[in-house]
Amino acid sequence: MRSRPKRLAKRIGIAILLFLAAAALASSAELPDLSGTWAMVQIFPQIAVLPIAGEVPRSSTVVQFVDVEQDGATLTMNDRYCFTLVDDGTPLVKTEIPPEFMTALLPTPRTALLVESEEGIQFDQLPYVEVRGATLDDPVLDSLPTDPLDPRVFDQDGDGKPGMTVRVTVLGIVEGETYIVQRVQYRLIGWVIGADRIEGRIEWTDEQSVLDATNPLLEADTIGWPDPDPAAHRFVMIRVDPSWTCETLLAKLEEILAAG
Repeated sequence: MRSRPKRLAKRIGIAILLFLAAAALASSAELPDLSGTWAMVQIFPQIAVLPIAGEVPRSSTVVQFVDVEQDGATLTMNDRYCFTLVDDGTPLVKTEIPPEFMTALLPTPRTALLVESEEGIQFDQLPYVEVRGATLDDPVLDSLPTDPLDPRVFDQDGDGKPGMTVRVTVLGIVEGETYIVQRVQYRLIGWVIGADRIEGRIEWTDEQSVLDATNPLLEADTIGWPDPDPAAHRFVMIRVDPSWTCETLLAKLEEILAAG
């Protein structure tokens, strides 16, 4: 008879565990199904110091498709980059990211988590690092190459030049190419607005090293830092039809941003 309370307590404990497990499953079942094809627009504003122009507000808008796979509260995101638009903040300088640059980017899958709270469902993409134009043993801590002959540098965009190629025009007179390596680190934190929309902010840093250029005036590395306004760093994701192309995203870019 003395063991009966112990057996009862054990049964109650098991029942509580089963209840909690069932509640967790029920909670997961309430998560929206986010698997499918999405368009993502990321805006990276910064303060940059450019040749001739000096200190200017500069921003890059990165547009891509994201194929999302979902396993409960975990999302696996596979990117297909389309284009990057650079607003140099001054008519004195124009930066162009060639299509070959974007096509050459083959990022590894990113992971995001869905977290339920009283405010809604939070979307948290874990910190992600992407190195472009070089292969580093430690993508986070290794310094970027500065020499085009550094064995870590490779011709990622396949144009016969080291690293990645960016086109730059200064004053409408000096035109040329710069050959660079980049490291971009970012984390996305936002909210699931519905089964077809996610929006939020970006925490990011970037580094760039100019390996060479077709004009000596373009060899200087651009100095810059993220805009101090956290609200300016944002992303928008909308679910799209799989038949959409990069041209479709360009035509609908303002509409996608307005959704955010």
